[in-house]
Amino acid sequence: MMKYGLFTRTIVALATIALIAAFSACSLKKNTAASRQYTAFITRYNIYYNGDKHYKETLDEMEKKYEDDYSRLVFTHPAEARADQHAPQPSGDFTRSIEKAQKAIQVRSIKKKPARKAGKASDPEYKAWMKRDEYNPFLHNAWMMMGRSQFLNGDFLGAASTFFYITKHFTWLPQTVTEAKIWQARSYCAIDWLFEAEMILTRIKPDELTDKNLKYLYNLTFTDFYINSNKPKEAIPYLVEAVAASGGAQKTRLNFLLGQLYTLAGEKQLAYKAFDKAGSSASATYRTKFNARIKQSEVFEGEDITSEVKALRRMTRYDRNKDYLDQIYYAIGNLYLSRRDTTQAIANYEEAAKSSTRNGIDKAMTLLTLGGLYYDLGDYVKAQPCYSEALPQVPDTYPDYKALKRRSDYLDELAVYAQNVTLQDSLLRLSYMTPEEQTAVAERLIAELKKKEAEEAEQARREEMRANQAAQGDPFGGNASSPTTFTMNSDNSWYFYNPSTVTAGKTDFQRRWGSRKLEDDWRRRNKASYAFESADSADNEDDEEVSPDEGEENTGEGEDPDAGERKNDPHYVEYYLNQIPKNDQERMVANDVIQEGLYNMGIILKDKLEDFPAARTEFDRMLTRYPDNVYRLDTYYNLYLMAVREGNMAETEKWRNLIVNDFADSPYGRAMRDPRYIENLRLMDARQDELYEAAYQAYIDNDNAAVHRAYEEMSRDFPMSKLMPKFMFINALAYVTENKPEQFKEALTEMLQRYPDTDLTPYAAAYVKGLDAGRKLNSGSANMRGMLWETRLGDESAAPDADNPLEFDLNPDDEQLFILLYPTDKVAPNQLLYDIARHNFTSFVVKDFDLEQMNFGRLGLLIIKPFANVAEINHYRSVLQADAALQLPAEVRPVVISAKNFDMLLKSGGSFEDYFRYVEDKTYRDTEERVLPPEFFGPSEGIVEESESEPEQAEQEQEQAEPSSQSSQSTPSTQSEPTSQTGQTSPTESEPPAANAVEPATTAPAPQTSQPQPAPAPTTPAPPTATAPAPAPKPALPEYPAGSEGDDDPLLD
Repeated sequence: MMKYGLFTRTIVALATIALIAAFSACSLKKNTAASRQYTAFITRYNIYYNGDKHYKETLDEMEKKYEDDYSRLVFTHPAEARADQHAPQPSGDFTRSIEKAQKAIQVRSIKKKPARKAGKASDPEYKAWMKRDEYNPFLHNAWMMMGRSQFLNGDFLGAASTFFYITKHFTWLPQTVTEAKIWQARSYCAIDWLFEAEMILTRIKPDELTDKNLKYLYNLTFTDFYINSNKPKEAIPYLVEAVAASGGAQKTRLNFLLGQLYTLAGEKQLAYKAFDKAGSSASATYRTKFNARIKQSEVFEGEDITSEVKALRRMTRYDRNKDYLDQIYYAIGNLYLSRRDTTQAIANYEEAAKSSTRNGIDKAMTLLTLGGLYYDLGDYVKAQPCYSEALPQVPDTYPDYKALKRRSDYLDELAVYAQNVTLQDSLLRLSYMTPEEQTAVAERLIAELKKKEAEEAEQARREEMRANQAAQGDPFGGNASSPTTFTMNSDNSWYFYNPSTVTAGKTDFQRRWGSRKLEDDWRRRNKASYAFESADSADNEDDEEVSPDEGEENTGEGEDPDAGERKNDPHYVEYYLNQIPKNDQERMVANDVIQEGLYNMGIILKDKLEDFPAARTEFDRMLTRYPDNVYRLDTYYNLYLMAVREGNMAETEKWRNLIVNDFADSPYGRAMRDPRYIENLRLMDARQDELYEAAYQAYIDNDNAAVHRAYEEMSRDFPMSKLMPKFMFINALAYVTENKPEQFKEALTEMLQRYPDTDLTPYAAAYVKGLDAGRKLNSGSANMRGMLWETRLGDESAAPDADNPLEFDLNPDDEQLFILLYPTDKVAPNQLLYDIARHNFTSFVVKDFDLEQMNFGRLGLLIIKPFANVAEINHYRSVLQADAALQLPAEVRPVVISAKNFDMLLKSGGSFEDYFRYVEDKTYRDTEERVLPPEFFGPSEGIVEESESEPEQAEQEQEQAEPSSQSSQSTPSTQSEPTSQTGQTSPTESEPPAANAVEPATTAPAPQTSQPQPAPAPTTPAPPTATAPAPAPKPALPEYPAGSEGDDDPLLD
């Protein structure tokens, strides 16, 4: 019997070897039934088997070990988290499965057509068979495995491409094609291509879902589609079907998601049951069970919440919940809040914040809810730290994040003044106490500080111990960690990338510096309110910077050196005593700080938080405490505006009378004497826009008289309009073409005094500073040019500082751009584009130019590129000028600028005026250095001042210089527009050029006039003699008229 069995096994082995040997002779170049079956066999049990095994093991690990973020809608599958960088990322790498699938496709694909059979040419099925792209009957499984692996790896676009390929190349497998379409739609949902996903899903017919797996995949994909479309209610029916067909960790996850969708739909009872199923599942981790129980409490609808609260409080007793105490108290707070018991809700939210052992989204949600309650109750002082601590811990995709951020910013600003008022009030009270009482208060504060530091040290010790335990292995199997826990920077990453470190730094800053408003020169004790200052008053002795380690008083030589250290250390009594006002002058400073704080608190409450009762309280508090304060007029006016908004006519009349009687000569008083003031106030928004449009158009049309009339009407009827700075600025600019420098300066100075913090302040300050420095007012014949060239290219907030102008690189060998500037309301952009394109096409056969259009308000740009250097642009401009068929509009201005310089203008928010002014200054500097001896030129800002030499002396020196210059003079250019030293060009500053007056740029070393004048030869000093040498006379510079390209009509020449 044993011999017979051995004989049988031997025969089977030999037969198998013979069969394999026979099939191995089948080549992929052959397509027979035997070769197809053999190739499918080894594809399945060799290459594909290994890849499929790795795929299933990795998928199972991913689904079981992924920690969902329960503070948001959980994903239908962990792989979808790879599309959201803010979500916890799953484990598992499917690269090996992708490689196996690719190998199977590469080495086991049968592309060769089978031998044709006679008599079947007209058979439709045979025709379809012969048109196939693949004859390996198993290879579609490798394609599907590759697509699924790409999806699970987060390559959603690659997966969609793979599944699309399957739908087009395996049409004889309808079930495979349907599955591939669903996976393709699911990939589109993951990257928010919802239209494409909907087109696929809606075209799949119910009878195409032939098995349970296809129905599950179809329902799950439709759930994804509706969730991503913000239609949670429509997703519920599909998710219910998907839950029924799922199992294991996926079933628990989908039940939790179902509870969340029911909650959003308002179906709290169904949500309670869904969370119960998720929490009671055998595959649920403890973290999932805990969060499901918390969610149940949030949707509890029973009338008596006592039992629910007791159940949650029992959870606080277990050691395994010590890291979840904040969530438990948060859930209790939600129960009380659902019953309108705000007192108990606040108490539990505060306990939740205190019990939190880690930063993250859970703590942030507690703080946001608590801050919202304080905010609604008007307790802004308590609301501010809640928002300030919570926002750095939530992603910017959090619902209503921008509104929360704006509210937090307003509260931060309010807190600065509120804390200053509280501090100065306390210091004033202490200043009237005896030294013994002051010392006692200081000792009490020191004891509280030491106690707080001890508690913080203990908390830090606990966190360190907990971190060490986590590093050695999580005792709870990985379930105790939050998916969005932030830790302090332990690597070399940038400080501001970690919100926790930023919060810690902010706390340390406030400890050292106190609460300070975010503004320029925040270290300084005294800040100038004027927008500009002359060179003589630039150094202010009062504006001393205070370092955090610098005391208010200097330590004398005879004092104990340790005393100075104690004054800066809050652990010593001297630190507190040093801050207490000691005389009437210091008390007056403290009262000034309180006045400023009360006024600004009222303004913030009125304008930003729109809490009129609270604003009125602060204003009344200031008026009662300081009847003659410096903010009295503005306070009256703000109280008046609030009364108007509320329709309280009695209060309105009260504050109007106070303004008219006490401040009759103020702009408010003059305006309120008009009995139609309230009516004008209501009409102001519409009328002021209308007036400004008319004034602006009048300025463009050079009707300066209309500009002045519009300003006068605005000053008379709406003096408090927010557009008054713009009216004052355009009214001042109208004096430029009228050649009235005194009125121009006077108007700008008045504007700066009344409105020192507007977006026009830097421009006005620069003009006044230029006039003070002796620069001349360049009054052209038209207004339009100045308005256009000063248009900012980009964000106004990125505009360069007037004190730190842009620095350009004027290298003629850099890549250049030829830009045509034009006013969009005068020139048709499309017609200009067509004309230039036609010229390029007809004039250049080989060279191809790119045309790009850009708009910045009224300023239009047509950019022609590329040009390797200025020489190429010179050739292009000469061809452009010679084209008789091209007639450019008179308003078009050509500018040559390097690509690097133009990119700098865009990124910095600069204007072409910045570029023109730089080229002008550079031209003047280069000319000065070339013409004058070294001892006569120094630092120059390009400001051309009147020569101090006598006219006769200048003429004599000019005549002496002509012979030597004329001998070396080059051939005069015929162009009417001179260029800068480097060949950078710009529009003319005076009259617009002729329609086709486009001349080639040159690289002349100095500006030229239309009739070039010889440059004077430098005068060298006489050789030294025994006597003291007489100083050489300063040569007079020739007259350089404005109007060169790159020197485009600055207001100040």
